[in-house]
Amino acid sequence: MIERRILDPQIAQLHLRKMFKSFNKTNLIADGISCDKLLNEKGIMFGVLVCLDNNGNRVILKAFSSQLYSNYLVEGFVPPAFPVEEFNNIVDEYDHKIKSLTKQIEENSDQTLIEKRKNLSLEAQSKIQDLYEFHTIDNKVFKIKDIKEKCFVPTGTGDCCAPKLLNYAFKNSLLPISLAEGFYGKDSETKKHLALYPPCEEKCSLILPHMLKLDILYVDKYICVVNKQANITTIPGKSIELKDCITSRFKALFPHAIEQSSAHRLDMDTSGLLILAFDKESHKNLSIQFQNREVKKEYIALLRGIVEKEEGIIDLPIRLDVNNRPYQIVDFDKGKEAITYYKRLAVEKNKVTNEIFTRVLFIPKTGRTHQLRVHSMQKLFPIVGDRLYGFRKEIEKRMYLHASYIRFRHPNTNEIIEFRSPAPF
Repeated sequence: MIERRILDPQIAQLHLRKMFKSFNKTNLIADGISCDKLLNEKGIMFGVLVCLDNNGNRVILKAFSSQLYSNYLVEGFVPPAFPVEEFNNIVDEYDHKIKSLTKQIEENSDQTLIEKRKNLSLEAQSKIQDLYEFHTIDNKVFKIKDIKEKCFVPTGTGDCCAPKLLNYAFKNSLLPISLAEGFYGKDSETKKHLALYPPCEEKCSLILPHMLKLDILYVDKYICVVNKQANITTIPGKSIELKDCITSRFKALFPHAIEQSSAHRLDMDTSGLLILAFDKESHKNLSIQFQNREVKKEYIALLRGIVEKEEGIIDLPIRLDVNNRPYQIVDFDKGKEAITYYKRLAVEKNKVTNEIFTRVLFIPKTGRTHQLRVHSMQKLFPIVGDRLYGFRKEIEKRMYLHASYIRFRHPNTNEIIEFRSPAPF
């Protein structure tokens, strides 16, 4: 059993401070590598990631940002996200050409030569970036060139501690539970010796969301709105397999955020819009809005059958089935009020199975656990892929329920804001 929430920085901070203390005591970073240059010339960032292996044993990973005294590979620290030998071959190949051009430019400031050198540098940078491979939390791999198609990627992106640590962990089937980074060495303009810092904004913000699979639609100082995928919980579950969740990924990206960041929840099998808060005041404000039913939410679902009525209201009280958790049941005596408006949008034929489904808009007036799933099953048809209140065929990889719209007051500005997310089915 894990004592703390996944990626809570406190555990890793203890190990990071212990590592810094060892540096000070021995004046060694690793065998044969002293701390002198870091302390007297230029400091760098170090990071620690605490993980669990498949047997639940703790594994402590360490990393340094970019290079350590021109070395990418140092015993006791995770490797970079690229093959070092291939990297060095590219550097050697282009370094000679670029230096030769630089010498010619110094002798003859020819604009053609300057342009040629610039193009060579860009070519080398592109080849180097193509070497980077990052493993994700869901066992996939992406390259920097996949990101370059969407935005500018600065040189050195992926060399920071957090991407290196998470990449190694995911590549080796380790479950991260705590991450911390700190600066060791001579103070810079922006960083102080032994101080702790979150992952950088300029470069890490381009990599970590892809690694941690967090689809951010909006973020400011107070809130973040994400598009949650199906088959992941909003908050950590009790088992090790369910420690990975939206709030843990959010905490990994934004270590300064509060632990209980989700203002509401979506079922594990439901995808769509989810609001997270950075601070306690914002979280409290949003929670009150949900309690007072001020937040408007809409869902899109596919139902396993043909809904005859164009629209309607389902009013069935719900409570937990204490003898069959986590099922919810209709109970007119002890159940809590649960009201759902629905509207038929379309009747569709599945191209693979030839089944007839109905696409429905759900607007819940209350927010009970499994409300839409229970109401749909009781008065209409089960939602396609619902493992609890219907069934899921092998071809169905998810439940076809998506939180497509949300409207609420911004907890700081009090402005009404809204977000939409098209159903991915």
